[in-house]
Amino acid sequence: MNKTASIVIADIIALCGLVAAASAQDSVAQTPGNSDALPAYSSITTRYVVDLAPITGSWGSLYYVGPVLKASRDPDALFPTQVLGAAALSPDRLTSVSFASTSFSTWSTPGQGVNPTENAAPGSVAISGYDRQFGLASNDLSAAATNLVGARIGQNEAQLGRLYVTRTVAASSRISAAATDSATLSLGAIDANANLTLRADDFNVTSGLAILGENILRIDLLARNTLTQNSPFASGGTNASADPGATTFLINNETVTTNTPTAAPESLAGSPLGIIFDFAATYRPDGAAGITSHTDPSLSAHRGNPSFHAVSLGAGIGTVASIAKQNPGANPVNSINLFEIDASGNVLSTDAATLPSPITAGAFSTNSAGDAQFLQYLSQVCFRGANGQVGLGADGADLVAAATATDPTDGEFIAVATFSGGAPTWTVAAYEGKQVLDAMNGSPIGSILASSPATFSAPAVDLSGNVYFVAAFDPTVGANTTGFFKAVNTPTGYQLELIFKAGDAFLGPNSARTYTIDDILLADSNSIASGSFHSSSILQPLLPGVSNPDPQDSEAFGGAVVNVKLTYNNAGTPESYQAALFIGPDPATPPTGCDGDANGDGAVDVNDIS
Repeated sequence: MNKTASIVIADIIALCGLVAAASAQDSVAQTPGNSDALPAYSSITTRYVVDLAPITGSWGSLYYVGPVLKASRDPDALFPTQVLGAAALSPDRLTSVSFASTSFSTWSTPGQGVNPTENAAPGSVAISGYDRQFGLASNDLSAAATNLVGARIGQNEAQLGRLYVTRTVAASSRISAAATDSATLSLGAIDANANLTLRADDFNVTSGLAILGENILRIDLLARNTLTQNSPFASGGTNASADPGATTFLINNETVTTNTPTAAPESLAGSPLGIIFDFAATYRPDGAAGITSHTDPSLSAHRGNPSFHAVSLGAGIGTVASIAKQNPGANPVNSINLFEIDASGNVLSTDAATLPSPITAGAFSTNSAGDAQFLQYLSQVCFRGANGQVGLGADGADLVAAATATDPTDGEFIAVATFSGGAPTWTVAAYEGKQVLDAMNGSPIGSILASSPATFSAPAVDLSGNVYFVAAFDPTVGANTTGFFKAVNTPTGYQLELIFKAGDAFLGPNSARTYTIDDILLADSNSIASGSFHSSSILQPLLPGVSNPDPQDSEAFGGAVVNVKLTYNNAGTPESYQAALFIGPDPATPPTGCDGDANGDGAVDVNDIS
């Protein structure tokens, strides 16, 4: 064994006695301008409350929003947090969850929180159950270090504006801030039982214990040793983990390149089930030998990352979606592939849809030359996430799939295919220049802005056929920006609602400070960003007790996660973070007579009183 390897192993052993710390979310430092985000290496599991701020979308629908997970503190002191990579919500949710009375930190004063050096001590509240529980995970990135953070989030019907968060560091690429990285970690998926699936490789790794080959891991957050950091590393020609009791290798030191995985949840499959694609065009259920029967016979191979959704036209537990090629060779990537699976991951059926030429929606028409393609699988996405490029939901008994396409002449658009048991039908949910409205059939408040290298994120679809996405936005009032949108499934076709945009400001109920959304993550230097919105960014299951909502109601989805850069005004001093915002439905009846949008920007927020 070389000296470097000995030092890293010594680090692992020494840190087995690590004391768990906590990380604040809607909070600010006692000293304005400092950062109260904690590094992953001193924060394993912590519990806290996030009280959400009420907001109103451009159609008058009511939502809640709040920063649920801040990115971890960057090992480089020049940066307040790391950069957020992929984020994912669970495809399932648990209901009527009960447990022994448990305390969660709570606060409502500037400077309070759970960072022992940057915050004043918080209060606490004890609860013993949730009406619903779901999972959320995020990926911290930097020039070298990577982390995966997962959370079990509870919510009660009587207080939908409050989230109870149990935050756990699933794994880190290094065993301490001063150590070298033994792996690069990329998020795959999480479920409501807190099973997190990830990809690990040796990209940009120089450690003597650099992980070997291609690897897919699953980490049970409930089994995490809260006194031990968890880093994968090479050991004796194979790979191991610093927390083996919580970590399972589904693929260990193999040679065929894998995509970032997704997973079918424990609540549906009986145990969590890894859904893994590789560059040999095979599907590997839970790491088993690869098969190609997941690809519809009309197609040649999948492209990009898989996404799992708990919807199906048959008897399966759900359906996996991806983009695909119709023909091998240089032909365009212009198809969507679906396959239904059972609880063991077996393929029960397949279906496919290929972009028509042209594809139309009302007066809009594109792909007249038949050369539009689904291109969001390119660049780093296959290796760093997120999942996936195809959103899949439902509209009644029909499946609805959506993906962002690029026409060489007309630019980007979100294509939507509906599967009713026969030939799929196509339409377009959004395109460059499409107007954003202040109500169904209402007046425009702006339009989608053509932008490079990305106009649209990948889309997500709810159970009413609505499509959600992030896009560049040209408002009628104010400067160009980015926004989070809902393409509402109306009887006359898709119409766009703005839920919030960069530049909006909200008063944090816990921090008692106003924070401004500086940026909504959309693109990196040459492609869609891994930290942008993707199909796994939506919580499809509805609030308990909600059924058959009107598509334009906020209750048509269970929630969404959007990665942002935000800045608190902490007593006149800016304090910036990257954070995962949760957006959830507020079923309260909207006010009548005055929508509160005094400045006409399509959102009701603190800007309307400034």
